[in-house]
Amino acid sequence: MNWKHVTAAAAMAAALAGAAPAAAQYAEGVAAIVNDHVISTFDVRQRATLLLVSAGIQSTPEMMQRAQAQALRDLIDERLQLQETRDQFEIVVTPEEIDRRLADIAQQNNTDVAGITRQLASDGISVSTLRNQIEADIAWSRLMSGLYGTRLRISEQEILATQQRIAAAATRPQYQISEIFLPAETPQQFEEMEQGAMRLLQEMQRGAPFPLVARQFSQAPSAAAGGDIGWIASTELAPELQPIAAQLQPGQVSLPIRTPTGVYIIAMRDRRAGAPAGAASVVSLRQITAPVARQNTLERLQRRIEGCDGLDNAVDNIEGALVIDLGQTTESDLSPVIRERISGVAAGQASPVVVDGEQVSTIVVCARQTGGGAVPSRQEIESRLREQELAMLSERYLRNLRREATIITR
Repeated sequence: MNWKHVTAAAAMAAALAGAAPAAAQYAEGVAAIVNDHVISTFDVRQRATLLLVSAGIQSTPEMMQRAQAQALRDLIDERLQLQETRDQFEIVVTPEEIDRRLADIAQQNNTDVAGITRQLASDGISVSTLRNQIEADIAWSRLMSGLYGTRLRISEQEILATQQRIAAAATRPQYQISEIFLPAETPQQFEEMEQGAMRLLQEMQRGAPFPLVARQFSQAPSAAAGGDIGWIASTELAPELQPIAAQLQPGQVSLPIRTPTGVYIIAMRDRRAGAPAGAASVVSLRQITAPVARQNTLERLQRRIEGCDGLDNAVDNIEGALVIDLGQTTESDLSPVIRERISGVAAGQASPVVVDGEQVSTIVVCARQTGGGAVPSRQEIESRLREQELAMLSERYLRNLRREATIITR
């Protein structure tokens, strides 16, 4: 059964490459010691089996050997995460929290907790293996949110620049792509990653679904979504990926692609032509009006607006304010005055407040599309940038823990 994984794999996919791991040769006993905590060979075998089952990969002797090395790295990282969250920050994940997450996973897979437990048991896996993984995931997510959640700021300049870059790329070919990314730094790591990527391709050729393999092995933020990065302009891809993507047709998967930061496999799910040069931009607009005496209040609201959802409720405390739906139209059909007011206003943002006699008003750009390709809203861009930044901070923190820890592998 193909389980939807609870989190992106915490270890590097280098475990898939190189010589056969010694973990496969262990007698029952100690696989590793992490700051005086023992990881048993039984734990490693259990996690390796879960990893293969979750990715839909056939458990051949070779893949089991390599999955054990991956599992050991995962378990080491999770032990470091739990030691940090428990000992340094006193974060405790309750059994009830694990139960709820397990129930969510069961629902996603159209079963219940009893069904998951039976299926795992049929594959020789104790449900405690999955529960331990869930515990580490919840604890680490809570620590990252606590440390960076309120401090992480995505500037308006970053959001606007991203939206403008996407809008400017609307005339380029558009790809709907999924990715698997295996990071590398040294020449040896690059070689191992390329070998590992080839083995993943072989497993996918045998029927392992790309999304499940991505969830288990990709180190990109998109791993949690099965590698899906949605629609993207060709120029938004890394330069090394662009010529490869240009040749792929829907349903095709690339060979491993080396970039300065690691190795990619990309799958072309769909593609479409960009908008013709000079194509009309279609905008969806709403206008907020209020008495001139409420100008200051409206200006404060204008700076806080992040989309059109909930605008009616947002103006409830502004006496005499109205929200008017201006509909959807091509930008060229707007009056020159309105066009000027929304020029440079990103989707999800509001234009500066202007005074017109006894009234003040601002225009909210709910959405903007060029040639059928939507420019993401401010909220979508901010969420994407925040996710990328948090993933980078999380990996940096974990890398520091690895460097400072005493880790002995047998």
